[in-house]
Amino acid sequence: MATDIPPPGTNVIVMAPSLSDGKEETCLDLQEAGPDERLDVLYVTYSGTPAELVGQWRDHHGDLPGRMGIVVVGDQPGGRAGDDEIPENVFVTTANPNDITGLGMRLNNYLNDRDDGSQLVACFDSMTEMLQFAELKPVFKFLHMFAGQLRDADAVSHFHLDPGAHDQQTISRLKPLFDDAVDLT
Repeated sequence: MATDIPPPGTNVIVMAPSLSDGKEETCLDLQEAGPDERLDVLYVTYSGTPAELVGQWRDHHGDLPGRMGIVVVGDQPGGRAGDDEIPENVFVTTANPNDITGLGMRLNNYLNDRDDGSQLVACFDSMTEMLQFAELKPVFKFLHMFAGQLRDADAVSHFHLDPGAHDQQTISRLKPLFDDAVDLT
């Protein structure tokens, strides 16, 4: 299933069960926003490893983008196994899941270091996992700020949410932060 690529400056909410095949395929489809050499891909992941994300990119797109940043939030099973396979144009950093401010600083640093001639593509996986570590109000404030930064950078970005893990009030509070939605439920 191919997903239409939104125009630059668009934030999309991808609503799908956390472990669905459609979620990963849609995520990878939404990252095809230009030629690989011009792409600057930013992943924020609570569950994937850098090696897995690089492997998924290669399997789906072939060549790696010109630049890739991966922010690993929290301790991942297996730690940083496979990092010896990470190419030099892939920048990996970590963030504490209990420190939204620290995560914001890492993301801000990545955005400030990017080449203005590149097309930024961002994947935030996932708001559901972020909400396991923080209350809705600070998460909303963080996402509002980060989505605004991405919009200002003309990024094509998407944020994952498992609607089955949240009440309707939470979903209704978060949806207005986004310009478009992909619902795979």
